[in-house]
Amino acid sequence: MSILPASISRVSTLMQGAVITDQVDSTQNQLLQVENEMSTGQAINTPSDNPSASAIIIQLQQSLDSQQSYNDTINSSSSQLAQTDSSLGDLTTLLQQAEQIASADVGSDVTQTQRQSDITVVQSLYSQAMSIGNQQFNGQYLFGGATGTTQPFVSGASGTVQFVGTSQTLQNTVNTGISVSFQANGAQVFGALSSGVHGTANITPSLLATTRLSDLNGATNNGIQPGVITLSNGTVSKSVDLSSAASVGDVVNLINQAGVGGITASITGQGLTISGATTDNITITGSTAQELGIATPAAGAGLNTPMVGSSLNPKVTLLTPLSSLRDGAGLDNAGLTITNGQVTKTVTWPAGGTVQDMLNAINGAGLSVVAQINATGTGIDILNSSQGTALSVGENGGTTAAELGVQTMAPTTLLSSLNNGSGVQTAGGSTPDFQITARDGTTFQVSISSAATIQDVINDINTATGGKVTASLATTGSGLVLTDSSGGTGTLAVTAQNNSNAAADLGLNVASSGNTLTGKDVGAPTSQGIFGNLQALMTALQSGNAQAITAAGQGIQSDINRVIELHGQTGAYEQQLTNQQTDLQQQNTATQTLMSQLKDVDMTKAISQFQTLQTALEASLETAASSLQISLINFLA
Repeated sequence: MSILPASISRVSTLMQGAVITDQVDSTQNQLLQVENEMSTGQAINTPSDNPSASAIIIQLQQSLDSQQSYNDTINSSSSQLAQTDSSLGDLTTLLQQAEQIASADVGSDVTQTQRQSDITVVQSLYSQAMSIGNQQFNGQYLFGGATGTTQPFVSGASGTVQFVGTSQTLQNTVNTGISVSFQANGAQVFGALSSGVHGTANITPSLLATTRLSDLNGATNNGIQPGVITLSNGTVSKSVDLSSAASVGDVVNLINQAGVGGITASITGQGLTISGATTDNITITGSTAQELGIATPAAGAGLNTPMVGSSLNPKVTLLTPLSSLRDGAGLDNAGLTITNGQVTKTVTWPAGGTVQDMLNAINGAGLSVVAQINATGTGIDILNSSQGTALSVGENGGTTAAELGVQTMAPTTLLSSLNNGSGVQTAGGSTPDFQITARDGTTFQVSISSAATIQDVINDINTATGGKVTASLATTGSGLVLTDSSGGTGTLAVTAQNNSNAAADLGLNVASSGNTLTGKDVGAPTSQGIFGNLQALMTALQSGNAQAITAAGQGIQSDINRVIELHGQTGAYEQQLTNQQTDLQQQNTATQTLMSQLKDVDMTKAISQFQTLQTALEASLETAASSLQISLINFLA
């Protein structure tokens, strides 16, 4: 540091004093700054020390704060997943114990006393499974899904268990743009929504001007990404930007507004039709055109030839009007008759409503079911959230169930699927399986050995009876119905023949009422899952039915396989969190290093600067002392 001479020729004493004072003040300020840096260990203590570096430091500190927040989230998520991992391990162990009991109690040498003793063990395993299903961690139910503060599994009548949680799992953001689930899907783990009625009918709606492009699978079944298409009539070619289109109507309007010759667009069925004047040879190219199903050959569609587009495959959504379902045919408005366990309800909804109205009506009927749009957006499913009960869906005097494809016994229902997949046992060959006795005393021998579907059974019965007793499907509820038109006053009855179990397996082993015999719905699936299978095992052990014990054991083995698979998925989530935490630690180290380079003081340099400034200050003071010795000569000059 330089020291300015204070004794300047013909400079006033006042000026000399001012110069020296400024110099001393400047040196002292610099010395104070260096002393502050040395005492705090930081080169920047206030933003004014280095504004540009301070701005960078603030950003780096924000990054550190975010990284700390992410790290805290990861720690919390990891703890919950660790608890879930432990719970799934416990669940697997108890299921394996139940499966071993089922295997051991099948043999003919097992006494009923032994089975009775094992019922107590299975009952304990059932209670333990219930406790695991409702286990909490930090006030949240591990398997409750999005409704984490609500107990997910509740006990119902006759040993049933209802799942009232959600299959939607929650995720936490653990790094910029990265989210990881910290829950296991309770519905999947316990098989809570694994069974029910899956609609077999394609109820794809008609295409409307208001149909959103996001609600279309598109001609290629990969959705529609609105972009630019090239439209030509053979003479005029124009790029039409459809990127602003949100609905099918928007696409039609933009094409029509393009004014390419006489080319216009319209909606036809489930697709678009591009028409032109007699002299137009329509050519349409571009990836969006392919997705819209209106792309033409390179040579064009041909003079005076409209381009009839492919189906855009509209999806069923909550906002879809019921009247537009089934390509505009709509639904019969009679509604459904649904039975779950011991509860039967008639479910109807507003005729002019939407799919959301229909689903709300079914879900709000108090039947312990979950009605939802299927994964492909082409129909609906009605799932059973209550384990251990049979779910029956039938008509309410109309054709609604058939149109939705949710009848548990429909004309096309395979006999092999009845009775929870056990099928129908027949006598074989042309040997009669059962006898129908009409009210006038006439008897009819019926063989159904060649039947594959419910409609085949109906045909076999009607052929055998010659129309005196007719078979049909129930118009209210679900099941086979026999109607006697013989005019007699006796009792309409069905009797098994030749050791065949077909009558019972078809649900016809019931008493008639007048001239009608209404069979049971043997197509109604009984919900499985962990609680349903454990309950089935206890029931089978109680009856000593070896076949039922085996079936329950097989169901439990399926539960074990599913839980193990989901256990592995949970482990994958834990590993993902560990990897993210490692990345965050590396980011944190790099950020702190950079901040240190900007903020921390170089102590060697600071000490050297301190010594230099101290020497300069002493020199300035000595110079001032010798230069400012005022005498009478100073005033006489």
